[in-house]
Amino acid sequence: MEMEEKETGKRVMPGSRKKIGLIAAGIVVGVLAAAYLGLCAFANGDKLWPNTSVMGVDLSGLTAAQAEEKLAGAIPGKLAGKRVELYEPGSGQRVSLDTDGLMEAADLAGDVNTAAHADRRGTNFLTLGGRYLARVISGGDIEVPPTLTFTPDGEKRMAQALEELSEKLGIEGNETTYEVTDTALLFQKGVTGTEVDGAAARKGVGFALSGTGPETVEVVLIQAPPAEPDFDAIHEKVSAQVADAYLDKESREIVPSVMGVDFDVAAARAALAKTADGRPCRVELTLTAPKISTETLQASLFRDTLGAAVTKFSGTAARKDNIKLAASFINGYILFPGEEFSYNALCGPYETSKGYGKAGAYVNGKTVDTTAGGICQLSSTLHWATLKGNLEITERHCHRYEPSYIPGGLDATVYGNSLDYRFKNTTEYPVKVEAYVDSKNYVHVNLYGTNTSGIHGEPYHTNRTVTQYAQTVYEPSAEIPQGTTRKDPERTAYNAVTMETYQKLVDANGKTVDTIFLHKDSYKLRNAVILYNPADAALWGIDPATGLKTLTPVTPTPAATQPPADTPAPTESQAPAVTAAPTAEPTAPVPGETQTPAPTADPNDPLLPPEA
Repeated sequence: MEMEEKETGKRVMPGSRKKIGLIAAGIVVGVLAAAYLGLCAFANGDKLWPNTSVMGVDLSGLTAAQAEEKLAGAIPGKLAGKRVELYEPGSGQRVSLDTDGLMEAADLAGDVNTAAHADRRGTNFLTLGGRYLARVISGGDIEVPPTLTFTPDGEKRMAQALEELSEKLGIEGNETTYEVTDTALLFQKGVTGTEVDGAAARKGVGFALSGTGPETVEVVLIQAPPAEPDFDAIHEKVSAQVADAYLDKESREIVPSVMGVDFDVAAARAALAKTADGRPCRVELTLTAPKISTETLQASLFRDTLGAAVTKFSGTAARKDNIKLAASFINGYILFPGEEFSYNALCGPYETSKGYGKAGAYVNGKTVDTTAGGICQLSSTLHWATLKGNLEITERHCHRYEPSYIPGGLDATVYGNSLDYRFKNTTEYPVKVEAYVDSKNYVHVNLYGTNTSGIHGEPYHTNRTVTQYAQTVYEPSAEIPQGTTRKDPERTAYNAVTMETYQKLVDANGKTVDTIFLHKDSYKLRNAVILYNPADAALWGIDPATGLKTLTPVTPTPAATQPPADTPAPTESQAPAVTAAPTAEPTAPVPGETQTPAPTADPNDPLLPPEA
């Protein structure tokens, strides 16, 4: 037998078998160790362990973000549809609370974190696998109550429930009350007495809703001193920032002033703490008066007439309507300090769509009916009032011809967007414009404001010189019947005039404090034109080359038909003339003025700008 054994195989020694067994056991241990380490790593991962829930919501296997999202959707429903009772066992009194919207989750992220680490605290990495296996094998649950807080509406309802229970228990309020007078806060301190422990009741309601406490919350009565008032809330309610009264730019109305009110919260708290129960406590208010009160502003606003001007107007009804319409656009306008007034911005565009009609205005040197004719008389009257008010003129243009409705050098023409009349409010207070037309055909402009300096303006002109005198020129026209003449209404006479305008500043005592040169104006010449039939040149003694009546009249042979009695042969003395409209405020000649014959003036107000 021995010989066969040697021939068929090698003999295995006992020591070799033991070594093989040890190797196999080592491999198994290594595999198990690796598996355990993997389990520890898994248990230390970002997913919640099995059998983990918050308020009955299963969060097993979810990441923290997934768990928080799931709770956000589930907890509102868990908190709703319940009723919680506040119960005072000594009296048996109860008050019921509807839980819908009463409380809400306050810290879902914190609740999830608590649930995730419930079995992981107090251990190290190598023990996590064992704990995880124990959780799986034992089937143990981790139930975490949510962190709840009262909603704003829930807090109000909870306070009402506590107040209702206190009334049922016959507990009188012992809180501190207060009232506000014009100069002080008057506290009436409460007294120490019995009250419901509101803090404990609120906790009990939270436990009831989270499922960690009974739905009937037993309240306890405690002895408590009067609660301190919420001084910060009282301060916010009572205090006021001092503010001056002012005129609002948008509404054009006075915004009332505000008296500044304040009190020292720390001093008030200390004073009340020293006050005995049930006794009054007075806390003085600190009052700061505004620099400009409502009454002061009302008394000073528009109290003075800064400047006033009146001019007489003539012409057609359309011209009067145009002036009246433009006056309505500026009447009541308020100009704040530093603001600039623009006549075109308020009265334009000068179109029929704005309501203007046609009246006399200058076009190419003639006086013709033009839309918005006449409005320059209002701008000129405004300019006169503005100078009297000593306000800064920022844009002004004179007419082509010297107007008769206003003292020389005080006119101001406007046209479209090219010529405007502007001035700036250089006072410290608002300025209000008043403009209107009266029943006697006078244009009135008044500027109201607050004159703190007492100075007003007195504009005047000097060195008025007529450089060329207008004359009567005869112009042939086949439309004129023989033996008659007709004056051209579009071409009346104006002398060429130059003058200088100054502003005298006068104080409240009538003393001149300054004299300022404003401008030098040059008004153009326009001859009066009389139309005649070309065949009548000899009859009237007209030189066709010059248009002047310088020749000896020649009576035609046979005798020509004499002119009608109501149309006598014109002479220089009979040249048509227009009576100038009187000004509302006639002024005496000023020193230094060259006395010259007054020009014949157009009764219609020029509108368009002078020709180049």
